[in-house]
Amino acid sequence: MISTQKRSYVTWTPQMDMILTSTLLEQITGGNKGDGDFKPQAYQAAVDKLRLDLRLNVTIDHVKNRIKVWKKHYATITEIRTYTKFIWDDERKMIKIRVEDLVAWQDYCKDNPSASAYQNKQIDNWDDSCTLVAVDRAVGDGAEQHEESASAMEAENEGGSTSETPSGESNKRLKRDRLADAVSCFAESFKDYLKAKDPPKPTSSEVYDVVSNVLGITRHQIMRAVKRFLGGTVEEFDMLKRLPEHEKLDWILLCLE
Repeated sequence: MISTQKRSYVTWTPQMDMILTSTLLEQITGGNKGDGDFKPQAYQAAVDKLRLDLRLNVTIDHVKNRIKVWKKHYATITEIRTYTKFIWDDERKMIKIRVEDLVAWQDYCKDNPSASAYQNKQIDNWDDSCTLVAVDRAVGDGAEQHEESASAMEAENEGGSTSETPSGESNKRLKRDRLADAVSCFAESFKDYLKAKDPPKPTSSEVYDVVSNVLGITRHQIMRAVKRFLGGTVEEFDMLKRLPEHEKLDWILLCLE
């Protein structure tokens, strides 16, 4: 569920993140994203969806702050992946620090304090984050976005701070390199998104196989869920397949409400 702290901060759950990302992707498809930011109706659509599906009292500011946190994730992880030797585990979506790399990692974090929070930290919605925020990083003011997203991340008690960047000509070259990396990452992520935008409708056999293997599900729930997903949208069933095993039943029960 949701917990509200001082200043109305919100603790986000993976389920909330998935609903938010899927709604924002739909808003992109519907043309509700301008140059560097979503249109007001996109934010409102996300708020309405979270309130409807999870009965949560979230606001547009909560949604905007969450997107700033994603920008922080994207900026820091892209920096690590591009300019260091540390390993990115694409299956688990995390920076994996091996024992033999611990000293080098600690030295890196001394110069880049915001990176320390990402040691073996899984970013569940990394692929969607690339699609949602990479283009903003490519066309917007990276420094300003980094500062804003860092503030939002601190609000959620995830820590982080910015580090100094080179000056003069080396700084310009670094910005050009980062711009090229951001554009490249966004292009690849958006290409994958377009491929998955219109996936084929699943067969009854596929739906049954996936649903019947969900941990803790009853036989009656299996039958109801199969009927629900066969008559529902492809995206709902696709989300079920992408969820971690311990969250699949929650998603099914939510769809059956």
